[in-house]
This record gives sequence, structure tokens and C-alpha cells, in this order.
Amino acid sequence: MKRLFFLIGILLPFLHCLSQTIPVSSLNIGDQMPAVSPTHTVNFSSSQISFDLYQGKLLLLDFWTTNCSSCIAGLAKLDSLQQQFNGRVQIISVTQEKNAIVRRFFANSKIHRPQLATITDDSLLHSYFPHASIPHVVWIDSTGKVLSFTYAEYVTADNIRMALTGKMNHLPVKSDIIPHDYSQPFMKPAIAIGSNASVFYSILTGYSPGLVMKSGIEIDSTSQTIRRYATNWSAIELYLMALQKLINFPRNQVRLDVAHPERYLYSPDQGYFFDWQRRNAHCYEIRCPPGTTRTQLQAYMLDDLNRYLHVSGGIHVLPVKCLILKKSPSFIALSSKGGPAEIKTGANGEILFIRNTTIAALLYQLNNIQGIPPIIDSTGIADNLDLSLNIPYGNTAALKTALSRYGLTMTEELRQVEMLVISGHPVL
Repeated sequence: MKRLFFLIGILLPFLHCLSQTIPVSSLNIGDQMPAVSPTHTVNFSSSQISFDLYQGKLLLLDFWTTNCSSCIAGLAKLDSLQQQFNGRVQIISVTQEKNAIVRRFFANSKIHRPQLATITDDSLLHSYFPHASIPHVVWIDSTGKVLSFTYAEYVTADNIRMALTGKMNHLPVKSDIIPHDYSQPFMKPAIAIGSNASVFYSILTGYSPGLVMKSGIEIDSTSQTIRRYATNWSAIELYLMALQKLINFPRNQVRLDVAHPERYLYSPDQGYFFDWQRRNAHCYEIRCPPGTTRTQLQAYMLDDLNRYLHVSGGIHVLPVKCLILKKSPSFIALSSKGGPAEIKTGANGEILFIRNTTIAALLYQLNNIQGIPPIIDSTGIADNLDLSLNIPYGNTAALKTALSRYGLTMTEELRQVEMLVISGHPVL
């Protein structure tokens, strides 16, 4: 599934299961799925199921949790595909969470959730298919043979059709490293160094297969170092990390004056995110002496990025053409019918509607879309709203048309705006 953008909030589930170890019973591609009959289920016709019932069908196991926002967002798509391939494909969700928790999740009357067949209280399937990030999808063919492991974005109608014919080699395999100790340094000295000697350095690499997107600052009293690290992040995110702007900085406030801007920032028109990430993500680490302050670490990281990427990056306040959202004379008071707060997006990044949420929340979403100028709210509307939009990704004209139906206009004005500016000619 192509994504509108990714926020740090939906990256948190990727840290799931990092402490697990690979059991000897783990299954690989080509292995036969053992006959198992889980007894803790939700949305099944009986309390116990047998995987033998799905012989002759393509079986997808979707590993998830009820607190994984990206997992929950994908439920509707899985349900739609289940119906589209009715009788040929069976999708089963699998979680380690307790049955009662999952039942409450699906029973929440305020939120419509597809009633997907779910296995709860699981340990066995997690042992067969260990992973470090979720959603994690296991593909099993009609004979019970393991076909592949993928990210959720690859669960599409086209890929299911390919799998039904036994062709899965076109998809990259999701292969998480389990376990991986992210507290360990990236490099080991190739020369002999005294046991009490500290090792200081900085390093920037390309994408590292099997590692989740993770970052942190650690103090190691044993090695007498303070360490800043980040694994498999884009160059833009590394810059925002160094500038302490990672969480809330709008991605349409990035100006790229570089030879290959497509290498710096992902957009859905570039295809699958994971494919793009493998080509363009980086791992970074710096190890400094004790007493190095956080401010110094951030400054060193910024210097390293500029040096290693052969560019110059920083935050600048610049005059920028912005879209100012205002009420027009035809504006009619808007309200919400209630229900869960939601901004519904489509498979290609389009914004379909907002329900019971604010203009500020909508603009936060829009301001993370490439191709749309920064949007500033001048409506004064603080109440929650329901708006039907159906805006294709990055289409400003369609956005203006959709909002005009509600008496809202957007006019272009020059405003002083914080911009992340990266300029130069990268060598990577």
C-alpha cells in the first residue's frame, strides 16, 4: 500500500518484539506449515480452528496489535481484499494480546472496524514466524507451503493475483534481524586497542537490511562514551533529527536544491515505501567523550550530515508563497455528527474525508503532503467538523474545489515561514 506520508507516531509499532529470540522452530520460505489448531479466537464461527480447513486457499497471516495505528489503519483494506477474493483467499489476524482485549477492540461501537478473523493469546505462530516490526504478513500457498514474508503495503490485489499463480519472487522479503542489540556500536576497531581505551568516531552508511527505524542517545559508562545513533532513516529525517524538529515539522516546508531530490524525501508516486527505503535510507552513529552535551551531539550530527552527504542543510525563515484558508461570504456554519475523530485516506494517498476532527488536524495532514504549499488557517474555526473531500495526493486544485463546497477559500499570500533548506550536490 502506498502511503500518504509517515509520521513518527506510526513508527512506534516497529519496535515491537525486539526482545524476542529466534526459536529453533521458526519456519522459512519453502517450509510446510504444520497442522495447528489455535483455541483462542475472535470473529470465528467456533472457538477453535484448524489450519487444515484452508488447504486449497491462499492464506495470509497478518501479525498486529490493537495499539499499532498502522495495523489498525490497514484493517479495512484487508477486509476489502478478503471480500474481493471470496473463496480463494483467507486473511487471519494474529496477536499475542489477550482474547478479552481484542474482543473489546472489535466491540467498540463508536468505531466501525471490519470483523476480521483473529487469533489471540498467540505464542506458537509468533515462534514459527518471528519478526521485529508490525504489521508483519506471512503468505502461505494453497498446499500449506510458506511463500513469503512482506510488509503490509505489499498486500494488494495485484500481488494476491500473482501469489495465487505461485509467483512471489517479484516482492522483496521482509527479513527482520532478531535479536539486534541497538545499544552496541556500529563499528569495531580493526586495529589493536587497549582494553581501557575509548573509541570515538562518527559514521554514515546506507540502508541496513533487517533493522527497524530506531534512534536514541545513550551513555555508556563502561566504554566511557556518549552515543547518538539512528538506523534506516531518510536524509530529511536525519536532518530534522539533528535540528530537533523531527516530530512536528511539516514535510511541505522542505526545500531541496540538490541533484537528486527524490533520494531525500519519500512520496507515494515513487512506489512502495520499503523499496524506496532500501535505496535511500541511512544509518548514522557518533560516539563522543563523556560530558558531551545533547546540544553538542546535535551540532556534530548536523556537521556530519553536511560533510558526508556533501550538501548544506539548516533551518531558515524565508518568504514563502502560502495558501491562507479563510471563510468566504458563502460560508455556512459547519459541525460534526460525532463519532470517532478520523482523517480517512485512500490507498494512493488521497484524503477522502474528515470526521469529528478539527481544521488544525486536517491542515497538519495536508502540510505533510509534497506538492501542496504550506497552508495557514485563518478561519478561526475551533469546533470539530465532518468534511467529505476526496482529494488526490498533492492536488491543490482539487483541494480548493473540495473546500469551496463548504464556503472555505484558499488565497495565495507571501508569509515568513520556517523552512528546512538543503542545497548542494550529493555524492551518495
